[in-house]
Amino acid sequence: MKSREDIITAMCYTYRHDYGLDKVADSECLSSGTTEQEREWIWAVMAQIFDNDISPYMDFKSEN
Repeated sequence: MKSREDIITAMCYTYRHDYGLDKVADSECLSSGTTEQEREWIWAVMAQIFDNDISPYMDFKSEN
């Protein structure tokens, strides 16, 4: 069973395929990846979407 965090992480990867790759903030070259600050922002946006638009319509199963 997926938790809230698992679902939000999957949403982040759907939004940005390179969500989990580290990128150096000061790098001048083009490369895939996200900085820690970008990941925090993406997570916050996806969490807000999940909490406001998805979670109210879901019933999570208990693990018992």
